Amino acid sequence: MTEISNTKATLRITELYLSTIMAWARANRQARKVLIVLEEAHTIIPETFSSGFDSETQWVVSRIGQIALQGRKYGVGLLVISQRIALVSKTILSQCNTFLTHSLIYQTSLNFLESVYSTQHVRSIPNLGRFQFLAAGKAIKAERPILLGRPFDQAKKDASDALRKQPPGAAAAAAG
Repeated sequence: MTEISNTKATLRITELYLSTIMAWARANRQARKVLIVLEEAHTIIPETFSSGFDSETQWVVSRIGQIALQGRKYGVGLLVISQRIALVSKTILSQCNTFLTHSLIYQTSLNFLESVYSTQHVRSIPNLGRFQFLAAGKAIKAERPILLGRPFDQAKKDASDALRKQPPGAAAAAAG
């Protein structure tokens, strides 16, 4: 939805999409688990408190928050990805039970992360290297946050670069 990002339309479409998935999940309780990925989450589930959003926008984000609150019991999960977590709805962030945090420097985001990690761990976040991240939560089998990382893989970069150079639809045509 890049052509309509940061608009009321983005928020409304997101809410309609999630509501449709929730309706299906309720009707087909636990038939299949669904994971919804919200990339650039600050643009589609923004923090509306004290942000000057109108009441309609606040209602839509609140509705998405309700879906996040109820989703797990119906097998619907959210993966929230953002470089600016301070701008993401705190109602939705409070439902996240696992955090994977790469290097960031925004103080407001770091302040929020103090509710997830210890102050000492948060101080290390701006110094994380490339491909390193701090992990904590239910999906991590450790009592304390842990530092994880992976080595750079030139073959993966080359494959990714090759995909970017293909004209649109070429990858689908090659696979089909």
